[in-house]
Amino acid sequence: MGSAFFAPRSLLFAEQKENDVGFIRNAARTREQIEKAAVDAKKKSLLEKIEKVSYQDILNSPDDILLNYQYAQNQVAQNNLLGAAATLERILLIDPSLARVRLFYAVVLFRLDNWNESRRELEVLLEQKDLPDSLRAEIKDYHGRIKRRIRRTHLTLRQSTGFEIDTNRNAAPSSKKRLFASSLLPVDGTSARRRDTSLLAITTAEIRHDLGFQEGHEVFGSFTHFLQEQTQVDSLDLQSFQYDAGGVWKPGWFEFTPRFYASNIFLSRETFLRSQGGSFNLSRNLGRRVNVYSESRIERQDFSDITENTTAHERTGNYFEMEHGASFAAIPSMTLNAGVLYGNKRAKADYNAYERLMIRLGHSWLLPKGQFIVNGVDLGRDVYDEPEMAIIARVRRDNAIRYRVTYGAPLETLLIGKILPKPLKDILFTFSYEYYRSLSNITNYTYRNNKFQAMLTKKWDF
Repeated sequence: MGSAFFAPRSLLFAEQKENDVGFIRNAARTREQIEKAAVDAKKKSLLEKIEKVSYQDILNSPDDILLNYQYAQNQVAQNNLLGAAATLERILLIDPSLARVRLFYAVVLFRLDNWNESRRELEVLLEQKDLPDSLRAEIKDYHGRIKRRIRRTHLTLRQSTGFEIDTNRNAAPSSKKRLFASSLLPVDGTSARRRDTSLLAITTAEIRHDLGFQEGHEVFGSFTHFLQEQTQVDSLDLQSFQYDAGGVWKPGWFEFTPRFYASNIFLSRETFLRSQGGSFNLSRNLGRRVNVYSESRIERQDFSDITENTTAHERTGNYFEMEHGASFAAIPSMTLNAGVLYGNKRAKADYNAYERLMIRLGHSWLLPKGQFIVNGVDLGRDVYDEPEMAIIARVRRDNAIRYRVTYGAPLETLLIGKILPKPLKDILFTFSYEYYRSLSNITNYTYRNNKFQAMLTKKWDF
């Protein structure tokens, strides 16, 4: 007879349910990394260098307008925006009628958050009568962006839709056997490894309000709805609602971001977890290349029993997490980051309580034309407090590795972008591959999964 006859289904599904909760948190972190890379790649694509020019070249030909223009592009590529602004000012002193140079100057001011000066330069351009239609449209686009930026309250709506393939959606053990009451039982039937596909939909609405201080202090709030509909394994359909509120305080030499949130997670359309918590992030730039950060998070997790997991309430408890790390811009188009995380989970049943130690490594690479690649590796170890006697009289210890790589590009960069109408060209396409491997001293929790994901994301700013 199969293991489903001997073991309660709650034991068979408990681990996968806990993994799904972690999947939502990991997906949120990944979305933030991708969003940042997409924004940075778009900025880079607006001002990509054409030809390398040295300062010595400028000294040799200080009045060469084309050479100075190329030098300014090089400065932007090196993230030296102040230097680029000075170079472009010199060109405009020589010839104020150069519309393309003045637009470039306005864009650099825009990147420096000097919106009033940038708007003035754009308005000078709009007064000219003989501008090409394409150039006038670009000027109006930036003028509109600045008008939105100057507003103190900003609303952003983001919709992501995609498709996913998992090779082991239900986290079936690699050994094809599962321990129950210290006995090894075969994994078969619906408990065997199951490949599955799913549809993903993520909707996020965010509002930010500038408090009016010169330093840029602000408050924010957001709502995120996450939906994953499985094709075959309906018991693993996933849905969550999360509400966030917080602020950003910028006293000058560091940035402090407190965030408070509440979430409700459904599995197979049943409430599985309600959580409330807060995170507190401190970060500081050390020069133009290095940023260091420290983040703490504490939350209350209330698990509810569901049809296929009647012991979920035993996981209820508090969770604390602390992470320290740094990011380093090796070159203007490439950033490396590393962090160390400590987590501590308390639970009603001590065999669900654990301590976690994790090393996080990341890499982002901005490519031409708004493309980017984001890599991430998590190396973690969980040590549980007590053995789960219903499985085996052994304290559980898990080692896990998660590697994820994402390629992203706006549709206008890809071949399909040439035939799309303009409102669709700014849609972001991403393709991700994720490898997850768990190694445990209890065979139930040793498994691997490969995940492939393709997403389309559209963003609206109001």
